[in-house]
Amino acid sequence: MLGDGVARVSFVDFEAVERILKRTHRLHECDLKVQPYFTFLGTITTNLPSPRSPNGTVELNTQSAEDAHTESLGQEQTSPPIAPHTSGFASLPDSVPGAGAVEQSRETLLQSTPSTPSPPSTPSSSKISLPDPLKLGLFESSQLLQDLRKSHPGFEIKITDNAVEISGPGQPGVEQLKSQILEFFTEVAQVHLTYDVEKARFLAREEVKGRLLQALTQQGLLSTYTVADCVVTITSLSLRMVNEACKLLKSLICEFSIAVTSEYECMLYSKQWSEFLDSLAFCSARMSTGGEKIEVVTLTSMKEEMELKIIEFLSTPIQVETVITMEPGMLKYIQVHCHQLLADMDQVSIFPLEGEDVTGFRVHGNANACQPADELLRAVVSSVLTRDITVNQPGVARFLVEEEGTNILGEMQSKFQVYISMDKVHWEPLEDEDIFESAWKLTSQQNFQRNSSDSHHSSAQPLNSPPTGMDVNANDLSDTDRGLLEEAKRLVSVFGGTLNSSSGPTSVNTIMDEEDLYTAPDPDTLSSSDNTHRQSEDDSVIFVEDTLRPGPEGGDSRGLRVEDQEQLSLEATSPDLTEDAMLSLAIQYSMESGRSSAVDTEDELQKVLEISKRTVQQCGAAAADSQLEQAIHISLQDAIRAANTAEIRVYAGYSCDPIRVDIALGKKVSLRQYQETVQHKCMKNLSEHQKKCVDLIKRKHAVEIQIQGTTATISGFKDYVTEAVPDLKQLLKRISNIVPDSEILHTVQWVWHDSKSVPTPYPPNATVYIENAWKMKQKKIDIVFDGQPYSIDFEKMKEYNISSGKSVQIARKLLSSADLYTDIPDEDVSLLSNLPEASRVNEDSDEFQDVVKEFYDSIQEYHNKIKIVKVEKLTNTLLYNQYKLKKTSMQQSASNPEVERTLYHGTSETSVKEICIHGFNRSFCGKNATVYGQGVYFAVNSAISVQDQYSPPNADGHKYVFVTKVLTGDFTKGKHEMKTAPLKEGSDIPLRYHSVVDKMDSPTLFVIFNDTQAYPEYLITCQKIRG
Repeated sequence: MLGDGVARVSFVDFEAVERILKRTHRLHECDLKVQPYFTFLGTITTNLPSPRSPNGTVELNTQSAEDAHTESLGQEQTSPPIAPHTSGFASLPDSVPGAGAVEQSRETLLQSTPSTPSPPSTPSSSKISLPDPLKLGLFESSQLLQDLRKSHPGFEIKITDNAVEISGPGQPGVEQLKSQILEFFTEVAQVHLTYDVEKARFLAREEVKGRLLQALTQQGLLSTYTVADCVVTITSLSLRMVNEACKLLKSLICEFSIAVTSEYECMLYSKQWSEFLDSLAFCSARMSTGGEKIEVVTLTSMKEEMELKIIEFLSTPIQVETVITMEPGMLKYIQVHCHQLLADMDQVSIFPLEGEDVTGFRVHGNANACQPADELLRAVVSSVLTRDITVNQPGVARFLVEEEGTNILGEMQSKFQVYISMDKVHWEPLEDEDIFESAWKLTSQQNFQRNSSDSHHSSAQPLNSPPTGMDVNANDLSDTDRGLLEEAKRLVSVFGGTLNSSSGPTSVNTIMDEEDLYTAPDPDTLSSSDNTHRQSEDDSVIFVEDTLRPGPEGGDSRGLRVEDQEQLSLEATSPDLTEDAMLSLAIQYSMESGRSSAVDTEDELQKVLEISKRTVQQCGAAAADSQLEQAIHISLQDAIRAANTAEIRVYAGYSCDPIRVDIALGKKVSLRQYQETVQHKCMKNLSEHQKKCVDLIKRKHAVEIQIQGTTATISGFKDYVTEAVPDLKQLLKRISNIVPDSEILHTVQWVWHDSKSVPTPYPPNATVYIENAWKMKQKKIDIVFDGQPYSIDFEKMKEYNISSGKSVQIARKLLSSADLYTDIPDEDVSLLSNLPEASRVNEDSDEFQDVVKEFYDSIQEYHNKIKIVKVEKLTNTLLYNQYKLKKTSMQQSASNPEVERTLYHGTSETSVKEICIHGFNRSFCGKNATVYGQGVYFAVNSAISVQDQYSPPNADGHKYVFVTKVLTGDFTKGKHEMKTAPLKEGSDIPLRYHSVVDKMDSPTLFVIFNDTQAYPEYLITCQKIRG
């Protein structure tokens, strides 16, 4: 109820409204006045008379509380009551047209203007608020708005976002226009239709809405509609028009269905089906709930066209191709462990891609089959687990890529159902070259600094001569200038600080070949540089760049005065100081403008530039050489690290645990680790070339070699360690036969002859390099001096400048007749001459620890039963020299270059002194055993030697075991009757074995028959631990 006597009735079916309006209605013998009620214009207030009129009819008077209320912009006025439109009905006031007003023509409304002109008034305006944009839009596109503007040219009607504004010269005209516009909104009707979701979405599409509104306009039905969820709201100018618009819209839309057959079914789930539907205009299709048909919504005029397109698409197979990219390891995993799944996808063609740019699968076939295959493969890829495993062990990269490691990985892949990717494991075998030669090539790029006095080596200009290609030479200076030069050198030495002697001393060429050309100056002499004296004109030493030689008047440099020797040492050890002094002197010349003409000044400046240029070139060459050596070293070290590290990736299914692979692989690798030690005194002082040899052994065999003192520990896989040990021992053997660098500088001199046949010694480091190359029987070597390439031909004994093509003669001189290849260093000689024949080894020394460690490593079951009392080192020069001679002889006849072993020999207290003085004597044989021959027995393991039968304890319980160097050489199995080693079978000349053993496979006892084949190195005094 809206009030007393007024009620609003709503209808579900909008078509029933028109039928209701055409009929008469009575309630309790009273006639009902039924009229439309417009909700958008607001509520109705009633002003009712008495409930019953005299004629028995109820009069309903209504007053509109307008939703489209008016607002006067000039004078506040209220518009006449307007009957709102609704889906129900109410009464209208008598002053407002009733139901017949709905059918009233616009012409009548437009002619209802006043017959008499209204008096002029002030400008006025009014506003009709209406928040419904649909109705405003309908009004804006209607003919009424155009007619009103045409009939009232002095008035302005403007439509804003939510209102209609009217303005003009007088209030009556404004009110009249307002009344007519309100009358228009009174006639506007709306209908709400409910559709299913698919059809509502179809009607909401822009192209569909545009086509339908165009059809309505063509039929003269000015209407519009909106879609909210599943409700379609249609708005028209009148109730009749909205009814016709609804009927027309229903007729313009049609629905049909297409049965789904097995032929069509696969295409409906492909990506192309969705793309096809998106490409269709004026059409919407979906699968029914049961999936048995395709439900299509389209325009009636396009039904046949859309049905034909859909059927044609479903009937035509589409060939598509897709690429699924993945890691190479993932591809291998799927191929190995998902091969049955790939085989079951027989409706498509699957090709593996293993190129450098892309890795994965290429799937080709019908679209309806490719899409599920693609989705399945991607799901498999996303389900695979990955785990990165890093194994750090010496030689692990080589092990994993070789047969045994590959078999282990294959077993693990089968056992754990995984795939192990080795893409990041790198191992390249080193070419089978001589280690010594290969290391020599790595060190052959060293740049040697040398200042020459011949154009063969340099093109710097002298200070006191025109720039004609001659070198800067102190000999070219006058006596006065030479004195200035020496003064400048002293100044430079004072301001430059302490001389740097790390560059090495320079050579001095004297008359006597026995003179040491490479003796470093005494530091005390260098420290006295502040008290140096100027060299006089009578000095017999002439300075030629960095080389000193006797003066023209002759004389031995050893007879120089103290001052001259001091000066000689200064010049011989500081070539850079000379250059700095000459540069300083040249600058002084150039600054003293009074001493020379303009031409001379220009010459002096040129000389300064030449000296500076030469210095920069030398520095640049040294820097480049350092970078090259660093690059070579880094490359080798990287290769060694790569061999000791394996980074693998494990691919596993969701049911497998990659951690198990990590644990299992770590165990298998650790169980195969092995280590062996090698001892040699040469390892204490290895040169750079020899260290590179060790690095190359590590690189070649993929092992780790740790050197501490005289002991090298080789660790890694057993097979690789076994391969590396002979190479290391062979290297140590060659090193022991090489003359040390210091010895070379004492005994050998290499010189080159300039254009005047004046011999000039090579720098010390170059001399060592050339001598080593000569000892290695190289025919030709490449060498770099001052950044320039040279070559030395030992057959022609010439040095060639690669850049200029010039050559000079070279020569090798022996400075001493001493034995160049003595195997006993100076410190050992002094030790033998000054120490007693037996000296106790300090227990804190590395030497003691090494001896004890090897002793206990082979003591086996006696490890906790024997303790060491002391270790003594034995020194017997005669025995050692005899042993060395025998070793040299044996190395020439032995088939195996490794002829020496460290073995143990237990003895009694009474025999200890005899052995220390005279060595091992076969006359004592048979005292303990003669099972394998009548010789001297040595044990591989100390466990044999500590037994009482071989080392009986004395009264104090002390036992004595010798640690002995034994020349075992070639050996065979011994017999009791042997008094000497047997002859070798199949030999052209009668050669005997060097020793015999208890068994050929892993012997534990060696027997020698020559007393000089063993040298007692240490004596271990030990005793049993009483339990």
